[in-house]
Formats: sequence, structure tokens, C-alpha cells
Amino acid sequence: MEQPQMERMEGKVIATVHLATADQAWTMLSNFCDFHSWHPGVKICRKESGTLGVPGCIRYCQGPDKDDGIPADWANEELLSFDPIGHAFRYKMMENNMGFGQFTATFRVLDSKKEGLNEGKGCELEWSFEGEPIKGTTKEALIARLQAGLTGMAKRVDEVVSQVPKEE
Repeated sequence: MEQPQMERMEGKVIATVHLATADQAWTMLSNFCDFHSWHPGVKICRKESGTLGVPGCIRYCQGPDKDDGIPADWANEELLSFDPIGHAFRYKMMENNMGFGQFTATFRVLDSKKEGLNEGKGCELEWSFEGEPIKGTTKEALIARLQAGLTGMAKRVDEVVSQVPKEE
């Protein structure tokens, strides 16, 4: 007897970084356990086990405290692959309190395809995902949440790059 197919959900969001090259942005964003420094919705991110940048590394991420007494969102995530040349890493969500079941995501920094953007500088951040539907959350709501986070990350990278003194 054939097993019923589980419903799957997948999507992708993209944000533009205007002031950093792909190499510059990757240098800032590639630390799997430094997510809280860049994502506006992550308050804590720390390594729980494993070696940074090596598949099997597990991080703990937690969002900001909520005013309504509901516990902050949190998740343990495992690094599945890390590609410094391709500027990408893939991870899966494990234990969490947000209703996620099986869920994997890929974060990539891409050379911008847009010509004339800030004298040839700029790149794109891409966050794609696939997994089971999330209890109590629509795909559209998840995409909006990821887009807001990624846009905030791109803005943060631009802010950091704009503060770096220019070479004369």
C-alpha cells in the first residue's frame, strides 16, 4: 500500500545589500552562531555543540522577550553544509517552540545581478526553505516574517559597511 505524501511547503526571500560586495557580506554573515548580530528578530544565538563551520554544529537561537507573557521564540538548529566558496550554508531546525516540524533552510550571499548598483558594488542575500507546513502559520506569513528578517540583515550590513573609513 502506498504511503500518503506529506504536504510540503517551500519558498524563498531575497534582500539587496547596496554597499557590500558578496565577499564582504559573506565575511560578516557566515558565522553560523553569530546570527543575533545581524538578524533583528534574534536576541540570542550561541553554539551548543560541534565545531563552528562544520556540519553537525548545533546552535541555539532565541527571539526577543514578548510583552504579553508568552515565552520568546526559540530553536535548536543543526548545520548541514557549509560552502565558503559558494557563500552558502544549509541547516535544519530541530527542537523549537514555534510549531516547526521538519524544516530545512539555505542561506546564500549572491553577487548582485543588477548593473550600475553603487559603482558595481552590492550583493543579494537569499534565504530559501522547505519543510512541513507550520502549525498555525500560513506560508505567506512565514515568507513575510523571513523577508522582514532578511531585509533587516541587509540593512545592518549596509550600516556596518557605511561606517568603515574609505581608503584615500
